[in-house]
Amino acid sequence: MTRRKDDWPFPHRTQHLSGIGQAFALALLILVIPGLSGCVNASLAAARSKLSAGQYAAAHEQLMAAAGQPQKLSARERREVLDDLCLTEFKIGAPSYPVAEQQRACTRAASQPGSRSGSTLAKVEAAQRAALAAEVTSALKANDVMLGEDAITRYRSIPGADPRVVAGWSRQIWVILNRRDGLAQKRSGHQLDASISKLARAYPQMKEMKESAFRHWILDNASVDGTRMVSSVQMRRNAVDVWVPDERLPTVALNLNRFAQINDAWVARCRCDGRTNVVVAGTGLPAYLLRLDPETNRSEVLILPRPQDTP
Repeated sequence: MTRRKDDWPFPHRTQHLSGIGQAFALALLILVIPGLSGCVNASLAAARSKLSAGQYAAAHEQLMAAAGQPQKLSARERREVLDDLCLTEFKIGAPSYPVAEQQRACTRAASQPGSRSGSTLAKVEAAQRAALAAEVTSALKANDVMLGEDAITRYRSIPGADPRVVAGWSRQIWVILNRRDGLAQKRSGHQLDASISKLARAYPQMKEMKESAFRHWILDNASVDGTRMVSSVQMRRNAVDVWVPDERLPTVALNLNRFAQINDAWVARCRCDGRTNVVVAGTGLPAYLLRLDPETNRSEVLILPRPQDTP
């Protein structure tokens, strides 16, 4: 007699073997996970030991190994790793970890709830400000406006930057530029007078315009699509300063012809070898200088190198 399939002595063997396989995989996973976690714990333990011994480079290596597996760290352990990376990079210092790199590490650590990196970050930022202040002083001593502005811009990006110090540096830069401009502007009096007279005829209404009206004329002329590029105007004996917010500088760069026209009008108004200074609001640093060119009978723009902001 032929047996039916259900009559075989081990009717659930396949299902039984499948259950054994699942149990084996689960047991293997239970064994492996502690092993992986153990590697991270070993790195943390080694890092703590190296830190206690003052072996900061070795501790940093162990911390980086632990940081490479963030999913295996608890919130407290992640905070500990970031705090200790900040500390070790600060202790090791440059050239292995430049001040800017130290700041990034410590800023990241200090952003974590319960972090103890705030004091280290403050020390790093103080060191940055001191180093950049030395750069500015050196550049200004060498009359290097471009390097000076670049260092000042980076200094301003550091928390705790002193605006009074920035204002003092700005005044020194203007002294350098004015001195340089005075040496460069030894031009023929007759040719200069002819250029001034020509502009006076081109802008006859400027001489009689009241100061407030002329200021409004500048603000309106320095507008693009109804938006003013200039925030304020200051007039002096032979110069006019137009203050431009930093965020408007890209627009200014595309519309320098408007500022050349402003200086043409200013020359016509003052009947002098007038100059227009485009100044960055908030810092007082120069962005552009405009001066009458007797060869063309029009104002020319001196484009000053703009420093790049540090991320």
